[in-house]
Amino acid sequence: MGSPRWCCIVTHNMSEADGEARPRRLVSVAAAQLSMAAISPPQQGDAVSGLTQAIAGVGSAVAPELPGAPWPEEPRPDDAWAVAVDAESGWYVLLSQDCDIVDDDEPTVQIAPLVMLSDDRWQILHKGGYSSRYFAYPDDKFVSSEGLRPAVDLAWVTTVLKGSLGADAVRCVRPFTGPNRARFSEWLAARLGRVPFPDEIVENVLAHFDYVRNDRISKFSKAQKGGGTASIEARVVGAAQRWYARVDGRRVHILGELTGPSLAAAGFVNDEGQLDVEELTRAQNRFAASVTKRINAKAPDSGYEARITLVDLAKIPASQFREFALLIR
Repeated sequence: MGSPRWCCIVTHNMSEADGEARPRRLVSVAAAQLSMAAISPPQQGDAVSGLTQAIAGVGSAVAPELPGAPWPEEPRPDDAWAVAVDAESGWYVLLSQDCDIVDDDEPTVQIAPLVMLSDDRWQILHKGGYSSRYFAYPDDKFVSSEGLRPAVDLAWVTTVLKGSLGADAVRCVRPFTGPNRARFSEWLAARLGRVPFPDEIVENVLAHFDYVRNDRISKFSKAQKGGGTASIEARVVGAAQRWYARVDGRRVHILGELTGPSLAAAGFVNDEGQLDVEELTRAQNRFAASVTKRINAKAPDSGYEARITLVDLAKIPASQFREFALLIR
């Protein structure tokens, strides 16, 4: 084939003034935008517009999950290529940590696009669903199409020169509260540092746990949205903030993190502020039984089992908690 050819394709962002409106089906800003010069200083998790994204590859250029990208037409197998494309939403999220954003020795920052997920998928992620690709981004500063909500997509991370943030065209919104920023930072760190559970554990236990958990989260979210009351099983899953796991042979211990506010929001705290321990125990047992039923139906001869506990982490020893790993994959 000889030496590979390099093709560089730079796209022009069409506007209505150019005679063609670029489709923006994802998000538009509802609250006032600030210039980056007004953000002192920029922070991890801020959403910025006015940037562009670089994507490179060799050979076949099929990536349907990033719509609108001007992929090279029929590159040869050895062709190296690069494209520049805007996120369809027009917005990106800063991934670099605060100190790296302001450090003069760091010439670049990392960004990832905001994409839109279905409301049901967004709710699952927001309620503790584990994904190494998507993070349910706060949507209170954005207006989106009905049934869609924004999420950070780490499949398309791009490095940009830090000086780009000073351009007049770059705007910023800052939707994170302190706890949300901490959770986003934890998720980014866990994405690369997460425990790689063995395939047989994922296939025989965690995938089935995930299926049941997601189903209960969906039911909990729909009940909240419709003003109804979900089952106690769905409510206890909806109350869990994060999930952790540890493997002990063929037994997988799964730990759901509960908090006082999350239990109250899920209806396990009465008007006098007292926790209904009996109802909480019934809810945990029903959820554990549902997961076991799913495992027995889908992997009846595997010999694996799941032991599920939902608890306030403040009530278990740190030495015990350190044995667990955050569930994210």
